[in-house]
Amino acid sequence: MNVLITGISGFVGGHLAEFLKDIADVKIFGTVYGPMPDYFDALKTKTGVNTFECDLLDKEAVSRLVETVKPDLVIHLAALSSVADTLNHAERVITNNVISELNLLDAVKEFSPTARTLVISSGEVYGKATEDELPLSETTDLRPLNPYTVSKLGQEFLAYQYYAAYELPIIIARPFNHTGPRQEGNFVVPSFIKQIAQIEVGQREPIMRVGNLESARDFSDVRDIVRAYWLLVNKGEPGEVYNICSGKALRIGELLNFLISQSTAKIEIKVDPELYRPGDIPILLGDYSKLSEQTGWAPQFDIESTLKETLGYWQNQVTNNWEDQ
Repeated sequence: MNVLITGISGFVGGHLAEFLKDIADVKIFGTVYGPMPDYFDALKTKTGVNTFECDLLDKEAVSRLVETVKPDLVIHLAALSSVADTLNHAERVITNNVISELNLLDAVKEFSPTARTLVISSGEVYGKATEDELPLSETTDLRPLNPYTVSKLGQEFLAYQYYAAYELPIIIARPFNHTGPRQEGNFVVPSFIKQIAQIEVGQREPIMRVGNLESARDFSDVRDIVRAYWLLVNKGEPGEVYNICSGKALRIGELLNFLISQSTAKIEIKVDPELYRPGDIPILLGDYSKLSEQTGWAPQFDIESTLKETLGYWQNQVTNNWEDQ
C-alpha cells in the first residue's frame, strides 16, 4: 500500500512517518519543500520515507508526483499553519493553503481517484463559541477569526466539493492544539519551552514576556493526533468531518506555571499587552465522541507527560547548541 503524506518534513509529518513505520506494512512517500529541519535526514533514514521535492502550488509538478506514486492513501498535511505568522500575510496563507489542495485533489482525481484522502483542517475554525456551545462538536457554528482559519474553511469546502461532485473518498479532520518533541515555530508550547531552556543556560535574561494567559486551549500529544489521522484515513466516513482533541481545556497561565515548576531557573513573568493576538479566542474545548464512535480512538497521552518530554527535548537541544558555540 502506498501512502502519500504532503509536508512530511514538518513537525506532524515526521511523527506520522515514525508511527506508520512501527505499525503498518506500507510504503511511505512524502513531499518536502524549502529548508529541512536538522533532524530530518536521520528520521528519513529511520523510517525509509521516499521524498519528493515538490511545490504544491506548481500544478504540473503535483500531477507528476501523484501519477508517479499512485497512492492508495493520501494525508494532506502541508500548509502554512501558524495563526500568529499569518495575521499579516492573509493573501499568502489563503492562496497557499487553498490552491495547494486544489492542485492535489485535481491530481488525485485524475491519477488515483479511489485513493482515500484525509484533509487536515483545524479546531480554530470554530472561533469564539458561547458557553452553551461547549464542548464544540462538528455541528457547532463556524466563526473564522483570522486568515489561517479562513484558509482552513476554504480547504474544508473544497474537499467536500470534490467528494460530492466527483465521489472522491475524502475525509476531513479538525485537530485542536497539539504539541510534542520537535515542535518549533510561533506556537505557544515550544515558544514557552524554548525560552525556559535558554534561560537555564544563561542565553536569555530570566524574564518571560507573554501575551494573554487567561485563554484556554484543548491540547493533545502529537502522537495521539497522528494515530487519529491513520484511523480516519482508513475508517472515516467520506464527506464527514471529525474533531481530534483531548476533551479537556487548559488555561495558558496554568500551562506556563507547570513548565516553570519543572525548571531549576527562577523566572519572572511579565504580561505584555502588545503580545495579545487580535481576535483571540477565550476557550477552545472540543468533543471527540464522533471520532471515537467511528474509529475507537481515545487519547493515550496526558498533557503533563507530553510537556515534560517536550521540555526535556528542548533542554537538550539548547544545551548542545550553546556548548557548540
